[in-house]
Amino acid sequence: MHTSLSSKVRRLLDPLHRSLRSLRTLRTGTPAVRRSFSAAASNRLVDWILSGSSVTGQLKMDYSRLTQRARELALNNQFCIGYLTSLKRNVLGVDGFTLQPFSTHKKRIKEEWQKYTSAVNGYITIDEIGGGRDFDHLILRTLAVDGEVFIRRVEDLTSPYLYRYELLDSLDIDPLYNEIRADGTAVVMGIELDQRGRETGYYYRNRKKDHLDTYHTGELEYIPAGEIFHIFRRLFPDQIRGYTSFAGVIMDIHNLDEYKQAEIVHSRIQACAMGIWERDGSAIGDAMDEETGPNGEIATSMAPGMFMFAPKGYKATYLPASSPNNQFGIFWKSVMRGICAALGVSYNKAAGDFEGVNYSSLREAAIEDRAEFEELQKFIIERWKDLQYRGFLEAILPGIWTSNLAHRFYGRRFDWVDPQKDAAELKEKLDMKLTDPITELYRRGLDPEEVLSNWAEWYALIQKFTPGETSPNGATDHSQG
Repeated sequence: MHTSLSSKVRRLLDPLHRSLRSLRTLRTGTPAVRRSFSAAASNRLVDWILSGSSVTGQLKMDYSRLTQRARELALNNQFCIGYLTSLKRNVLGVDGFTLQPFSTHKKRIKEEWQKYTSAVNGYITIDEIGGGRDFDHLILRTLAVDGEVFIRRVEDLTSPYLYRYELLDSLDIDPLYNEIRADGTAVVMGIELDQRGRETGYYYRNRKKDHLDTYHTGELEYIPAGEIFHIFRRLFPDQIRGYTSFAGVIMDIHNLDEYKQAEIVHSRIQACAMGIWERDGSAIGDAMDEETGPNGEIATSMAPGMFMFAPKGYKATYLPASSPNNQFGIFWKSVMRGICAALGVSYNKAAGDFEGVNYSSLREAAIEDRAEFEELQKFIIERWKDLQYRGFLEAILPGIWTSNLAHRFYGRRFDWVDPQKDAAELKEKLDMKLTDPITELYRRGLDPEEVLSNWAEWYALIQKFTPGETSPNGATDHSQG
C-alpha cells in the first residue's frame, strides 16, 4: 500500500517537476530545443534584425529614398555611368532593336516600321522628340535605375500610326497612396488592384500641369490600366512595384566613393608638406608674437620650392606623409568585384581593369556578359517591343493585322569572340547537321531571303562588269569578287 501511494504521489508531482525544469531553462537562457539551422540563430554574436514585412511593405517605407539614391548614383558615380553606357552599347547597339516580320506583307511592314521609328519623323513620342531607338534607350536606362517603367499609350488621330507614347516618372505614380476598399479592391503604392491582384488603374501626380519640380506634389489623376504598360521584374510573389537593380550595392558604391574622396583629400594635404611650429625652449619670450592673429593662431603659408628659416625659439615639425594608402587598390578591387557580381557583369570589363588576366578568362567573361545582355534584350522585347508592334500593325493593316503578327525582334548581335575558332565550330556543326543556315542567319538577326537576294545581286554585278566569269555550276563565280 505504501508503494502504491508513492506511485500516485510521483504521478501527481511529475508535471510540477517538468514545469520547474522549463522555468529553470528560461531563467538560464538555455534553449529547450536545439535549433536545426544555424543560419536562423539569434544571439549576442548575431546582430541581424529582420523587419518581418513583405517586399511590398518594405517598398512602401523605402521606395522613394531608394529610387532617388539610385538616380543620384546614375548622375555622379563613375562606375554607374559606365554600367549604364555599357547597357546601351550592348543591349541596343548602334541600330537599336531590329524588326524581322514573317508575313506576306513583310516588305511593306519593314518599310513602314523604318519610317515609324525614324528620329526625323518623331512619330513615337508625344513630344515628337527622337525616334524609336532614343525612346528604347530611355526605357532601358529607367528600367536599370528605377527598376520599373510606366509607358503611357495615348491615342493620336493626327498621327498615321494612331498612337504615341510617353514615359511617366516612376515617382509620380504616387508611391504614398495606399487604400484598402470594402469591395476587395485596393490601391497599393499608387496602383489600383482588383480582387485577383490585377492592375486596373494608376494614380498619377501630374506635376507638368503647374510645372512643379518637387515629387509627391501636383494634381492626382487616375489613368486606366489600358493606357499603361507597367514593366518590372517580379522577384517575389506579392511584389507590386519594381525597385532599382542597384538596391543591393547602393551602400557599397556610396561608401567606396566616400573612401576614394577621403584618400584624395588626404593625399592633397600630404602633398603640401604641411607642418607646425614648436617651441624649442632656446629663446626668452615669444619670437612669433607679432605673427599671432586676433584669435591667437599662427599661420604660415608654404608653396612648392619655398625654403623657410625657423623663427628664433621655434623648430618646424612636418606632418608625416602616409598617403596614398597602399591598401586602397586592394580594398577597391575587392568591393568592386562584389558590386559587379551583384549586377551580373564581369569585373575586368566593367572596371576597366585588365591586369593579370589572360585570353581564356576574358573570353569566358565576354560570353557571360553577352548572356546577361541577351536575357535583358529578351525581357524588353517581350514586355515592350512586341506590344508596340501590335499597335503599329493595327494602324497600317486595319482588319488584317492579326494575321500578320508573326515577327521577331533582335537587339544588338555580337561578333565572334575568336573568329577562327568560332567559324570552325560553326562549320563543324553545319557539316554534322546540328544546325542549319537559316537558323544561324536568324540568330545573327539576318533575313535569309535578304541574304540570298543580296548574293544574287552580287552575282549580277560580277556578271555585268566581268562577263563570262561563272562558277562551275553555272552561277556567277563570286570568288572573283
